[in-house]
Amino acid sequence: MIRLGQATISLERREAFLDGRPLRVGGRAFEILSVLMQADGRIVSKDELINQVWPDIVVEENNLQVQISSLRKLLGEKEIIQTVPRRGYRLLKDHEPNLPLFNPLASAPIVAQPPPVDAQSVPVFIVDDEACVRTALSRLLRAEGIEHRIFQSAEELLDADIANGPACLLLDVSLPEATGLQLQAALNQRGLPWPVIFMTGHGTIPMSVQAMKAGAVEFLTKPFNDDELLGILRNTRQHAATAYDQWQRVQHVRQLAAQLTPREREVLPLIVGGLSNKQIANQLGTSEVTAKVHRKHIMAKMQTRSLVNLVELYGLISAAPSPGPSSLS
Repeated sequence: MIRLGQATISLERREAFLDGRPLRVGGRAFEILSVLMQADGRIVSKDELINQVWPDIVVEENNLQVQISSLRKLLGEKEIIQTVPRRGYRLLKDHEPNLPLFNPLASAPIVAQPPPVDAQSVPVFIVDDEACVRTALSRLLRAEGIEHRIFQSAEELLDADIANGPACLLLDVSLPEATGLQLQAALNQRGLPWPVIFMTGHGTIPMSVQAMKAGAVEFLTKPFNDDELLGILRNTRQHAATAYDQWQRVQHVRQLAAQLTPREREVLPLIVGGLSNKQIANQLGTSEVTAKVHRKHIMAKMQTRSLVNLVELYGLISAAPSPGPSSLS
């Protein structure tokens, strides 16, 4: 399949589609289109077209003009077949081979924006190697109706079957093997927006500074007051819900961007950079018609009609680091 203007063409099958719908194209029109495409951007004279399309018939030039006009309507772009005064016609080089049968605008799935997170539904993951601490914290959270899970090591949490949903952590710094700081770093590598409340019996200033720089929201020294902890958890769970909403939005935009073709991914930063269709065409060495088509497909696949919104979406995925495999090393 080959895209020309707004249509997709199969010369072999002599078929044409617009937004996935078949179009009726006459045999003469297909012959003219085939000649122009094989010319690969060269100007084809009117006599050459007439001789190839009507080899054994004497026809008036008006017949050729009618067929050219019908082709322009078919392709949805008048400029795609250029009339060169006193010389003939030229098909602008904006076709792209090996496209899917249906137009991307018709076949691209609708990616739904996920719903916002309720802070009251955010679970708390407790990670502490002391059984008495885990038990006391679990009892406190159960009494408050707060969903939670307990782990005795960093390794146990990372090995657990936990969905990439919202959460916050009550994390002991001094775990027996991998430390709390190492677990925090591993979770950051995964790209999960889980705020961390550190707990320690003998914290140091450098340790607390390191934790805060890595994104910890609080650093508590044991033993701590239950009411103080519950107040911190209330704020942290709200923070976790907000952070997860933002994280979900980034993932949503990445899903949209994943639908773009390699060429469209090349065009996207040029569009958000403020370049016109003509400037994009000059930079990529293609036609202005092609640049216009790329712009239209990108806007549709990114589910936006506003250039301002497209710039915002592009900024989201450009600024957010891509998640990678987590490691406790």
